[in-house]
Amino acid sequence: MIAGVLRETAARERRVALTPDGVRRLLGADVRVVVESGAGRSAGFDDRAYRLAGAVVVAQAADVVAQCDVLAWVKPTTHDLRTMTRRPQLTLLGFQDPLQRATQIADLRAVGVESLAFESFSPAAGELDALSAMSRIAGIVAFTAGCRLVPRTVRRPIRSLILGCGQAGLAAIGAAAARGAEPPVVLSRRAELREVAAARGPNRFQVDPRIDAAYVSERIRIDKPDLVFCAAVRRGERAPVLLDDAALAELGDGAVVVDLTAKAGGNCSATVADATVVLSNGVVVTHRSNYPARRPAPASRAYSAAVTATILRLAQQRRPPRSSVGLERRGDDRANLVHSDTGSFPLNRGHIHIG
Repeated sequence: MIAGVLRETAARERRVALTPDGVRRLLGADVRVVVESGAGRSAGFDDRAYRLAGAVVVAQAADVVAQCDVLAWVKPTTHDLRTMTRRPQLTLLGFQDPLQRATQIADLRAVGVESLAFESFSPAAGELDALSAMSRIAGIVAFTAGCRLVPRTVRRPIRSLILGCGQAGLAAIGAAAARGAEPPVVLSRRAELREVAAARGPNRFQVDPRIDAAYVSERIRIDKPDLVFCAAVRRGERAPVLLDDAALAELGDGAVVVDLTAKAGGNCSATVADATVVLSNGVVVTHRSNYPARRPAPASRAYSAAVTATILRLAQQRRPPRSSVGLERRGDDRANLVHSDTGSFPLNRGHIHIG
């Protein structure tokens, strides 16, 4: 098997899908690696490091695609893979953005290119679960970035409200403690996460299975947060709107909303993907699709570990899967990632990140 790594083409993306350490692990399992020149430069890994690890470094993306059985990326490439020379049954491994790219994924599948999406892996996948690893980093970076947007006139410790107790929400609890912020209010639907949240840092954990926009609006009236951290979403599904116009109206001038769920529709009704907007009442709503890219080296190492483990799993089968993750249309016409032939990858089926 040959694994390929492209230089990322998404705006402001500084991560790389596979580090030199990952290359060494793959070579130890007889998986060869071909890397596009410059793929790791923004993350601190130059071409020489890849060559020393045993990878073949080539000049063009087309040279990678033409040689590999599995192509790893962090985010979907802007290259048109349908028109490029490639090996039969090419498998794409990485974040696939299935809600926004359902048509592209289906078009690729129609020409024999399969997509294996990290968004579809269950947390039970362990070392294969890249999404949890990136969510932890995103939670820390996004919470910290949100705190920096809070007006300097707020001289007391920052008061925050965290929506969702998945990996990003848990990381935000830890970030709040590290910054000396007030113990955040955490809204969750799952009581069993109380102890997990407590282990990350002091917080005021609120459990209610009926959490909705009206509930959040009431909490804002009570708690008057400076920062609302939105991270409530089911993997592969649209995010619920928990911060609607009425709730936003309850926030004070200068309050900040950080929404990590914009690609899934957004927990906040005013979220604009990859933008920061100021509402008429002075509330700042911000989203960035690649918070982990602000810490490219550690994020790349964590991501590479998941990529390496997944490719090793594929290599154990001695061939890329003929149909690893495809698209199925349900009655509501949503594109859903489904598992088919191999039976090897523990896909997520409804894990609720809101808690």
